Amino acid sequence: MQRIFADEAIARSDATGDKAVERTLKPVVEEVRCRLGNFVLAEDDQTLEGVIFAALDAKGGAVATAEMFTGGSIAARLAPLVGGERLFRRGIVARDAAELGRAVGLATNASEASPALATAVARALRAGDGASHALAVLVALDEGPDRLEFGGQVSIAVAGPDGDAVRPARMQGGRDWVRRGATELGLDCLRRYLAGLPVDEAIDFETRN
Repeated sequence: MQRIFADEAIARSDATGDKAVERTLKPVVEEVRCRLGNFVLAEDDQTLEGVIFAALDAKGGAVATAEMFTGGSIAARLAPLVGGERLFRRGIVARDAAELGRAVGLATNASEASPALATAVARALRAGDGASHALAVLVALDEGPDRLEFGGQVSIAVAGPDGDAVRPARMQGGRDWVRRGATELGLDCLRRYLAGLPVDEAIDFETRN
């Protein structure tokens, strides 16, 4: 009996302590939210892809993805999640812009990734897969060997019930940095679209003229 009372007292003490910490941190958290605004990707134990799935689930939607150069990393972040069988339709991966277009049924011989092609791919993917939303991430790489100055032009498009959102970006830092950056930016654009936020705010790992 004494052990039970002791455990209950400890539990109450822990709960009280947690609440006190929350009260102390509340103004700090609010200030961080105020300063970072739309750049807060997730909170607590959330992940970027988890936030996306929660938004899709709330809307009764599902997403399909098309990727160029990212090696399927966007689909790999989404498909394995709990609920993926309902919220993720499919992912298409290609290294060639024309091949990616043909994979979604477009009659195109485009050899370069562009915002226009990304938009067309996203629209076709959404229509063909019956998904509520579609994300297309296309990358046109620089010529030459990998190096610190090596970069690529990223073209991102989201197609959904509220129309299309397009986001071009220039990234540098080497091939892997471009791949990782395109993956993160693509997912963030989808998050922003689902939340009704602008997708074209400048970020610190892109190069703008």
